[in-house]
Amino acid sequence: MTMNISLDLYSGRPNPDWQLPAVVSMQVFSLLNDLGLFKGNLHQPFPGRLGYRGLRVNVGPALSIKYRVPLTLSLSVTGSFNHSKLMKELSALAWAADFLGIKGFFDAIQSVIKSLTGRGSGAASGGAPKAAKPTMGPCEFEMLPFDPSPWNQPAFQPTNNCYAYAANLRKSYSSKPQPGIGSGSRFSAITGADVGAAAKRDGAHEVTDCFPDSEKPRCLVALVIWPGEDYHWYRKHPDCWGHKPGGTVARNTDESGAVITNPQTCDRGDYTEFTGYMLLPKGLKVAAS
Repeated sequence: MTMNISLDLYSGRPNPDWQLPAVVSMQVFSLLNDLGLFKGNLHQPFPGRLGYRGLRVNVGPALSIKYRVPLTLSLSVTGSFNHSKLMKELSALAWAADFLGIKGFFDAIQSVIKSLTGRGSGAASGGAPKAAKPTMGPCEFEMLPFDPSPWNQPAFQPTNNCYAYAANLRKSYSSKPQPGIGSGSRFSAITGADVGAAAKRDGAHEVTDCFPDSEKPRCLVALVIWPGEDYHWYRKHPDCWGHKPGGTVARNTDESGAVITNPQTCDRGDYTEFTGYMLLPKGLKVAAS
């Protein structure tokens, strides 16, 4: 009686996902059932926000048949249920699960708790001047109109993440594309320097290193970091900045609902470190594993 559980948590990186062994599955199932989570609206849409968005559970056929509950459960953070309470309950089970070889379960639950209880403005943090204007550099670039509809089509939305959106390379990826995979050397640390270097290996440039016209559209993008957890990209449009948090919808608003005119000073939630600006060419090598 195994169970699969995943957290919709990251924008750039793949979301944490585990196949839990029988002993842990039964404990998690009992917790969810005691909290009454197998009743009511079991498939809530997740919001297009940065940070924790919700929990997905596949209880497996054995538990579903034995206890007459639905096979799958999707709990959105915007629902009426208290996610902080659930995560604190899961934390004790996750701690015990580490001893059974389920690595990363406890750390991911702690990241969710931090995201839920410590969310604040991610604006103008990480050393960025509060009144800073985007440093666009001397190079020419193209600003495509903001049009989220192609990115929000069911065939593309789940796996086209912030990196694909920043590069304007919408494809049917097998999973979220990651900086460096296209060039054969993925980033190894969640830092602006490491993620940025991986993007450069894929073909990105600093804003002072211009591309020829043959690489149009050349996109101006901004890279931000959720320290130790994840990265996120924004892309410049004529009158705003757009972005796509993970598998959710593409949008041009920040975590406070304001249209983004400056990624340095907008509300970025958990993504508090502003790394800087880069140029992404048409020929950028964007790939998934």
